Amino acid sequence: MGHLSALVALLGALTLLNLLLTFGIIRRLRTRPANPIVTTPGFLSPGTLIGDFTGHDLDGRPVSRSALSGRTLVGFFSPGCDACRDMLPDFVAAAAAFGRDRTLAIVMSGVASASDYLPALTPVARVVPDDPDGPLISAFAITAFPSFFVVAADGRIVAGGVALDDLPIAAVA
Repeated sequence: MGHLSALVALLGALTLLNLLLTFGIIRRLRTRPANPIVTTPGFLSPGTLIGDFTGHDLDGRPVSRSALSGRTLVGFFSPGCDACRDMLPDFVAAAAAFGRDRTLAIVMSGVASASDYLPALTPVARVVPDDPDGPLISAFAITAFPSFFVVAADGRIVAGGVALDDLPIAAVA
């Protein structure tokens, strides 16, 4: 009977410790800003000027850094990438806030292998095919897929990350 009482006391002490640690984490999370601009290692940091690039979207319209107008949402996708496929619905929803002319979806490996993405992306974004060594991949220094950026009209990175939650989507102006 004494062992059972000791076990119950130990369990109670561990539960109390867990509760105190949980409250400490909650208090610390409340001190963080509501929407911090997050930078991910390996991504261009906010304020960085992206490299020059030129290309054409699937409609044949030219795409370049100098042609950016207003804040632009840019997403990089690679066929066969499970994370890209998982993030596609969120990107499509975010693109609605920016509008088709201010959303670029760069799809790797050309149009033929990206056919799974085209029905979802074409109505909401200007789709630009690119190669692994292509001008857009180089301009944004892409090292991971999917990758997402918000770019200002002057070509400077506002935010970037591997998740759309990292970007200030609601602050489109």
